[in-house]
Amino acid sequence: MSQALSDKQRKSIHDLALSARELLTREARELLEGVYGLYADGRLDPPEKLPQVQADPETGETYRRLARFLEDEASAGLGRPEAAEKLAKEAAFTHLNRLVAFKMMEARKLIRGTLDKGADSNGFKFYLADPDHAADLARYERGDADTAYRHFLLWQAGQVAQEVRVLFDPDTLPSRLFPRPRALRALLDMLNQPGLADAWHADETVGWVYQYFNEPELQAAFEKVRTTGTKFEAKDIPSATQLFTPHWIVKFLVQNTLGRLWARMHPDTRLVGADPSTSSGQSLLDYLVPLEGKAPSEPLRPVREITLLDPACGGMHFGLVAFDLFAAMYQEELERAGEPGWPETPSVDNATEIPAAILKHNIFGIDIDLRAVQLSALVLYLKAKHALSKIEGALNPKARIIESNLACADARPLNVARLGAFLREARFTRPIYERLIRALWERLRDVHQLGSLLRLEREIGDLIAQERAQYEKAPLFAGLPGEFEREAAEEEFWDIISTQIIQGLDEFARQQARAGVDQTFFTGEAVKGLRLLDLMLRRYDVVVTNPPYMSRRKMNKKLADLVGDAYPEGKGDFYAAFIQRCLEFAGERGYVGMLTMHSFMFISSYEKLRQEIRRQAAIETMAHFGPALFDVGNPGTLQTTAFVLRKEPDAEARENTLGTYFRL
Repeated sequence: MSQALSDKQRKSIHDLALSARELLTREARELLEGVYGLYADGRLDPPEKLPQVQADPETGETYRRLARFLEDEASAGLGRPEAAEKLAKEAAFTHLNRLVAFKMMEARKLIRGTLDKGADSNGFKFYLADPDHAADLARYERGDADTAYRHFLLWQAGQVAQEVRVLFDPDTLPSRLFPRPRALRALLDMLNQPGLADAWHADETVGWVYQYFNEPELQAAFEKVRTTGTKFEAKDIPSATQLFTPHWIVKFLVQNTLGRLWARMHPDTRLVGADPSTSSGQSLLDYLVPLEGKAPSEPLRPVREITLLDPACGGMHFGLVAFDLFAAMYQEELERAGEPGWPETPSVDNATEIPAAILKHNIFGIDIDLRAVQLSALVLYLKAKHALSKIEGALNPKARIIESNLACADARPLNVARLGAFLREARFTRPIYERLIRALWERLRDVHQLGSLLRLEREIGDLIAQERAQYEKAPLFAGLPGEFEREAAEEEFWDIISTQIIQGLDEFARQQARAGVDQTFFTGEAVKGLRLLDLMLRRYDVVVTNPPYMSRRKMNKKLADLVGDAYPEGKGDFYAAFIQRCLEFAGERGYVGMLTMHSFMFISSYEKLRQEIRRQAAIETMAHFGPALFDVGNPGTLQTTAFVLRKEPDAEARENTLGTYFRL
């Protein structure tokens, strides 16, 4: 299992992220202006004024994509200067995190040396020796090693993209804005510092890179709010609310939710004892709190049916810790299947299937920031591939990790004409599907501010109810013989219509990918929105998160009104609304584990929220930290608590639950 980074290692990652961000953002701006004629004010020179665009087909294609990108962003309401700056930052983010991923893959021996020795790396030599890359070998031999090495890095990205396309797709616009040789060498010098060697083995490194990369925006947003009295804008929300959760608190929350469920389902589990796979023999459930009173029973289910959601996943820290626990659960079920109190048949046939099964069946994540979702996909991929390599003893290149359950809660609204074209391509069999998608898309206009707090599942439920009412006089299946058959067919249709819409769009996206069709901005946004709906329609056994913190007085008016209308009991702060939302995401007897500010426990404005929590759930355990957990903001202002709730429909069982509390 991955260990937490030390303070010294985090300091090194902090310095790397900020230095690399400055280097790569400056490089992207200079590249955009010097080669492609895109200026900071959004002006774009015509191609005939740009010699390299005229002379080089690859550069010409990038220019055409750049022009299309500016048009798409303008259609979505983003001004040209903002679009130019966004692209520069996206290029910097893409290349930094892609190379960070390569360093982590090198450390886990999932790829040959790619960055460790630059153009002398072992992987590059193997690449040049392959007859398929004879043209790059010729470039290398005539002294153009920089171009050959750039092609190698893009090829390496393409190999990984076969399994995890986000962040590695070598043909996206940010990917094509590749750092020039001088900037690339400076970046490699940063990444190959000896002091960072151990950090590449830690699962949480990517999460820290993400937080530190966003640090300038976070500081600027808070400074603006503090000095001018303005409110946070929608674009500020991802950076202003990102706070990386300490590793031991993630363990505390995951073990007392997912681990508790497993221990109640299997009272004879061996996971509570020593873990022989660790040198210390430390228990996988060393943070599982002993509880008093009668323990509720948990019905027996296979591991593949147990689901965990982080609705504000950031860098997927909770998912990484849950991955280790799920892996141990699968392994124990595999070894004990057929024993009394265990399933007759295990969820997987052998241990090599476990990593992919976890990503396919168990771990789900949502975030408002597409970059966070990309990194979540990356870290889960790295985790799964590394786990697979340890199980097999060596990496099996034929083993593929291609499925994950992640969604971005920031789908841009589509204009009517482009949405119509997209729906025609998707070829739905009934007009009702198109009407529902068009109506749903109207509801998505606020998702970039609300994220997981937008109740899409309620919205589509209301829309389906409205459609159903209109069909009462003209049944959908009037041609079927027999009243019973017609009623049964209609009932099934309305029950599964939302699932059919999602499956139809998902299949359309898969067909586009198989045909080699590059997803347009509009297709990508539509699929992103429907994937979000898919995750929101589900209910989960475990919901764990460190939600965004933002008080109502710092929200812009529209956001404050949206939160107030949807979550009146928790309108005082983002985190309080998320408590309500997490209880909604949890199943009938599901578990909720959260790290939040502590004000909801005390102040009068949250009295109704406290009543709502007690009406739905039992409090099993809480660790109250006070002001010393996070060294951010004014000292003593960010006071926090971590707690575990168990949804309990039986009022007597709720009242009789004895919680265990820690004053820290």
